[in-house]
Amino acid sequence: VFLIIGKGKMALRNGFTLVELLVSIAIFAVLSALGWQVFDYLNKVKSRNVVHEAALEQLQLGYQQLLKDTAQLVPISAQVNTQKEPALVLQNGRLILSKAGVTDPLQQGLAVYERIEYRYDANEKIVYRLKYPHLDRDGQLQPISSELMTDVERFEIAVLNPDVSNQWPENLEQLMALPRGIEVQLQVREQPYVWRFSVLPQQGVN
Repeated sequence: VFLIIGKGKMALRNGFTLVELLVSIAIFAVLSALGWQVFDYLNKVKSRNVVHEAALEQLQLGYQQLLKDTAQLVPISAQVNTQKEPALVLQNGRLILSKAGVTDPLQQGLAVYERIEYRYDANEKIVYRLKYPHLDRDGQLQPISSELMTDVERFEIAVLNPDVSNQWPENLEQLMALPRGIEVQLQVREQPYVWRFSVLPQQGVN
């Protein structure tokens, strides 16, 4: 930067004027604010993606578990104390079923069949999967409980036979009767889903 002094003479000027400094600071402040907004936006997008991926993974695991349990249904009744229970029970939103598919690689004497229950807690927004290692059991036996899905705003189960019904069996004498399918309607993070599973029961002996 040069200044003109007198006629045809120039002198070197060092530094910046106050106006130039203020303009530079203002430009830097604007760029910093824009940069922070972009950075903050990217962080929020990343956080949303992480939450979405976790929710999607949970849904996939829940679907696979239900698919496996319905595929391994067996028309075998259970017994609690001295009272018989149908092979599949749907009542008050609770699904209880008998299933096969138990493996015993360590030869621990595990039973061939299990009793599975799906239960939804609307207050906690959690779907629980309860497992009894035997079809016949004492009423005091506590199941092995696991959280299948969390943040579930709605969870409703129905049977398809072929009409939709929220109760099974149709009468108490149908100890080994199974519907043709099972329908699950749920809502997670305001997103509704409908799952339908065909029931192809494995052979069993009551």
